[in-house]
Amino acid sequence: MAPTPSQPKPTHLPLAKLPFVGLRRDGALGYWVMPQDGDLAAGAAAVALGRTYAAWFLLYAEINGRAAARTLMDSIEREMPSRYPAVDRAFLREIASQGFSQSAA
Repeated sequence: MAPTPSQPKPTHLPLAKLPFVGLRRDGALGYWVMPQDGDLAAGAAAVALGRTYAAWFLLYAEINGRAAARTLMDSIEREMPSRYPAVDRAFLREIASQGFSQSAA
């Protein structure tokens, strides 16, 4: 007799694993938290950081579903703009190219 394959476990990417979700300076949970090092969010580094955050967001959407991603996007929008507008723009541009857009609210 062949062994039966085990049931696959549902895949889920927790919010806490996303690099832009964390504690804000005031200690509250934030959904659009920027790094403390300002050098990471200037010039080409800002674009790279925004694109990296977008890749994580799109991975979250792929694993957890578009409904979960839209809920997360609503939370992110409430915290935008950040103190690094170039990061915000790069992030929004990347996710828009994949069919996500800011809400009308």
